[in-house]
Amino acid sequence: MSGGLDGSVTPLFEIESPDRLVLSTPMVIALGNAFRLFEKAAQDLNNFDVCIAERRKENGEGEDGVDTIGIAFSAKLLPGQKGLGNASRLGRSILYIASRTTGEILREQGSR
Repeated sequence: MSGGLDGSVTPLFEIESPDRLVLSTPMVIALGNAFRLFEKAAQDLNNFDVCIAERRKENGEGEDGVDTIGIAFSAKLLPGQKGLGNASRLGRSILYIASRTTGEILREQGSR
């Protein structure tokens, strides 16, 4: 990564105040890449919540022992609907795993 930044040490984001969120460069790249892939699934983004999480090698979440970023597009349930799994009538949930240092999408889970 340019500028000598080590993405494994730099925080993905910082909350500076209740109305200000600062994203790291790899996080912005990962979000853009994940959104472009999500668009190809031809699902309505309005029917999804987007959740971003660090995936750490310490807790077994990382990709091949490397810290990664998880970007999940989680399908919302219709009011009053209950369900398990990754799909609802509003769509199918997708999780993208991205490199913490480059933002490159490494793989996806939960897609058709």
